[in-house]
Amino acid sequence: MSNIAVQLIAKKGSTLHDFPYASPARKCFHCWIINVTPAGPRHCIHNCLYCYGRDAIYSDYSDRMKIYNNLPELVERDLNKIDLCPPISLSNITDPCQDVPELRREVKRLVQLLVRYGVSFATTTKGDPSFLLDIPGFVEHKPKFVAVTIEGAADVLRLLSPQAPQFEERLKAVSRFSGLGIGTVIRFDPVFPHLFQALYGDKWFDQIEKLVEVFAGNGARHIVASTGRLSRKAPRLGGPSMWQRVASAIEGCSPTAARMFQKEYVYQRGGTSQGYLWRKDLRLAFHRRVREVVEAKRMTYATCQELSAADSDSEGIPHCEGLPLPFSAKGPDGRFRPIQGCTANCHVSCRELAPPPCGQRKLVKPQPFRLSDLKLVQR
Repeated sequence: MSNIAVQLIAKKGSTLHDFPYASPARKCFHCWIINVTPAGPRHCIHNCLYCYGRDAIYSDYSDRMKIYNNLPELVERDLNKIDLCPPISLSNITDPCQDVPELRREVKRLVQLLVRYGVSFATTTKGDPSFLLDIPGFVEHKPKFVAVTIEGAADVLRLLSPQAPQFEERLKAVSRFSGLGIGTVIRFDPVFPHLFQALYGDKWFDQIEKLVEVFAGNGARHIVASTGRLSRKAPRLGGPSMWQRVASAIEGCSPTAARMFQKEYVYQRGGTSQGYLWRKDLRLAFHRRVREVVEAKRMTYATCQELSAADSDSEGIPHCEGLPLPFSAKGPDGRFRPIQGCTANCHVSCRELAPPPCGQRKLVKPQPFRLSDLKLVQR
């Protein structure tokens, strides 16, 4: 655990908001995003090279880690206002399972509330989520899943996320949670093929295949992947850009691979993804090849934003996260229960349904939901 300065703060206003994508090309399902810290460089101890959260336009640049200490109270207030609860994503801009006692205490309080109310939720981490197993009912609670980010083998992690838990530690979390019957997802994200080429030469894709086999052997059910979306914008606090940090890591292993990286990562805008991305034809061929390997191991596969579901994702999955995470409906006792047949991918799954499983036609849109969309006149 890092010796860092921590400040507990009260979040102002509601936490109830969706992904901010309004495009018909949106891949993200409707989701209630609850971040446990602000964005900014001091709020995550992992300090990964490619992190967008530390340089986001809404980042907090204070000199200590700020942690929200009133989230359960805010969330409960909103739960009492709504009839339909979106699946909850915890936390999208910083890791909710960092080895920081104050953070884990607040996350644990929040997850206790979510379990008590019966809503569906998921969390993504590079840390150790085992402290959540102490929550009464957590293991049995469904639907939920835990996604563990693993960007590559140990050699890759030492370059991209050296301050985050090591490869074996992350894999141990996957194995432990899957062994308890908890849905586990691997976020193979981002994968920088040029870094793999720099480290492993012409046999670099063999390393991808080995990783997929390891993920399957430890109980993962689904893999979400991307090849990175980078910015060349200089950070507010100075230093190299995200693009420069990744380029330097590749060049340190192979100047030849670095030159190819600089040539093939080009600025692109489309759908809900923009920035410096691997050239689309190369990206498409890569993802289709990895999907074939993943499906051969009886897992499913999807890409995060950079390609459409038709281009790259396994057939039959509810959304890019792979595992079911439906809306929940409030019962007479005030608790929520999963809605059968709901995928939360409303603008895709329910486009031709009248009515949709939740009964709320206003949710069938790519635009973010509004509070009024989560209230029913009749139930």
